[in-house]
Amino acid sequence: MTVKDKFKNVNGHSIEWGESTWDAKDYSIRNRYDNTTTGKFNKAGSGEIPWEDFKLMIKQSILKGKLNNTEIAEILTDIAKTL
Repeated sequence: MTVKDKFKNVNGHSIEWGESTWDAKDYSIRNRYDNTTTGKFNKAGSGEIPWEDFKLMIKQSILKGKLNNTEIAEILTDIAKTL
């Protein structure tokens, strides 16, 4: 993945957005974990997902009731702030 944007969290965790490893024309997202001992990238715990698949995962998780009302409200509040 060619990283174009990044959200850095604590304990070596981050979320990265950018050009996919399989095709630079495709966009993807990665839930990245670095090994806190070695500082190296943990490939097994850091899956890259095609952007279209990620959007479908969010939509279906909502439609299938996998998110509770509190979680949906938090997401909607954040969405409203960006509009």
